Amino acid sequence: MGMDVGKFMKNPEYEIKLTTHRDIFQVEALEYDRFGDEYKKHSAVVVMGKDDMNKFGLKTGDRVRLMNSFGSIVVELRESKREEPGGLAFMVNSPWSNALVSDETGGRGIPEFKNINAKISRTKDEITTIESLIDR
Repeated sequence: MGMDVGKFMKNPEYEIKLTTHRDIFQVEALEYDRFGDEYKKHSAVVVMGKDDMNKFGLKTGDRVRLMNSFGSIVVELRESKREEPGGLAFMVNSPWSNALVSDETGGRGIPEFKNINAKISRTKDEITTIESLIDR
């Protein structure tokens, strides 16, 4: 008989699974200028399928907060050019995505980059700076 709380919350949070990957444009921008706008443009971004974006009431260019028990970041949302399975979002490997990755390697020697559970919500906050991510 529960009420739909989402209607009353200003910025409802939605559960997603985040998958990270390497990106050639980002790698070139990194070699050129690690702290520059070009690198941030490729890195401080989360990509999601159109269906999920519609379901969550989000649109390209929105700033969103991604958070889990390991960290919290603000990045720009973009719509995927492909049809994506529901509940998945994608980020390139970067200090931004790393902020959400566990230090636990599960005995395998490498952290889990493929299935990061996180919550996503729209925010007015500024995109997280790379400096704040590297200083920790």
